[in-house]
Amino acid sequence: MEGDISSMIGGIDILSIIEVSEDLILKLILSIIVLIIAKFLTRFVKPVVKRFDDRVDVIEFSKHSLVIVSQVIKYTIYLIALAMILTIFGMTEALYTLLTGGAILGFAIGYASKDVISNMLSGVIVAIDKPFMIGDDIEVGSIRGTVKVIAFRTTKLVTPDGIFVEIPNSDMTSKPIKNYSRK
Repeated sequence: MEGDISSMIGGIDILSIIEVSEDLILKLILSIIVLIIAKFLTRFVKPVVKRFDDRVDVIEFSKHSLVIVSQVIKYTIYLIALAMILTIFGMTEALYTLLTGGAILGFAIGYASKDVISNMLSGVIVAIDKPFMIGDDIEVGSIRGTVKVIAFRTTKLVTPDGIFVEIPNSDMTSKPIKNYSRK
């Protein structure tokens, strides 16, 4: 009885408190490690995206697109870290709630920006199919010109009159392209 009384103070078991504290400290340490790794990874996102852009000659990210792509990747890394931390603390119900809310938000944003997404996906298709190259003389719909830039969302031409024209990449994949530079 005396041993039981010495291990309890005011009805609280000291060993249970120590076990809970050790478990909490371990979870906090793991969470801090996850955050440090996430921060470390995000430092390299922009240089890696820039290097990728430099190596892939077909698509040129504008400075604005480079920043957006880098930010999306950074936020994705932090969201994955948050999911890992919630899992470490056993808060999977909160994780499921966040994932459901994120899916609904993603659907709403995707629907609202369907034209932008369509142009970006079409830019990838143009990069893979390569129906024209920079410097080619092409005609898309009623617009004819020399390809100057193939960007992520648009293709930029200069007409024979010297007029600069920006054509959405979704038009490049949905309209016939006449390439006068290729036989």
